[in-house]
Amino acid sequence: MILSALLTSVGINLGLCFLFFTLYSILRKQPGNAKVYAPRLVAEGKTREDSDFNLERLLPSTNWVRRAWQPSEEDLLSTSGLDAVVFMRIFTFSLKVFTFAGILGVFILLPFNYMGNQLSTDFSDLPNKSLESFSISNVDDGSNRLWIHFCAAYVFTAFVCYILYLEYDYISSRRIAYFYSSKPQPHQFTVLVRGIPISSGSSYSESVENFFREYYPSTYLSHYVVHQTSKLQRLIVSILCEA
Repeated sequence: MILSALLTSVGINLGLCFLFFTLYSILRKQPGNAKVYAPRLVAEGKTREDSDFNLERLLPSTNWVRRAWQPSEEDLLSTSGLDAVVFMRIFTFSLKVFTFAGILGVFILLPFNYMGNQLSTDFSDLPNKSLESFSISNVDDGSNRLWIHFCAAYVFTAFVCYILYLEYDYISSRRIAYFYSSKPQPHQFTVLVRGIPISSGSSYSESVENFFREYYPSTYLSHYVVHQTSKLQRLIVSILCEA
């Protein structure tokens, strides 16, 4: 790889990142996009769509980046739920993997690759500005330095598996603690069954109970049979009015 080609690729990607950063900074301020970027606030009535023209909405800003990193996990858990915490943990996990891979590659693999002479033996006209001298292809054939790449691959794999285990254990414990601390929400564990076929020798209630006890014995708790849906609808309306 030629150094100029690498710098060109880096420049193009940085330009695209700046463009998308600017577009997001502008689009998130538009009132019509509130349902996209802040649906929870819209549902709770904490934001409203203001149609008045404001020049500030058309100017990009960076204040949201600082505010996005300020909340702790407890703040995210209380305001955005467990999914937001898991989403942020994915970012921190990726940063850990990238940091470890960067340290392993820059300070261990690249120096050993550069000390090789295989490319100068194979290609006498190799450009001086080529980055191939930092790759594994520059390690001499049969050199013991190839074991460094072999060991580095296993060390990196072991590190990733280890932090994956830590993240899984942490998120699982937070998930259990979140469910125990949250209010009971039976609608998340309720299944509506309709169109129950007639079974000879048993009622609808017995058919439902036999079915769930046979196929879902560990998750089945109880059931209710509703014959008059109008009465159920009145109960739902009354509960919603009280809430």
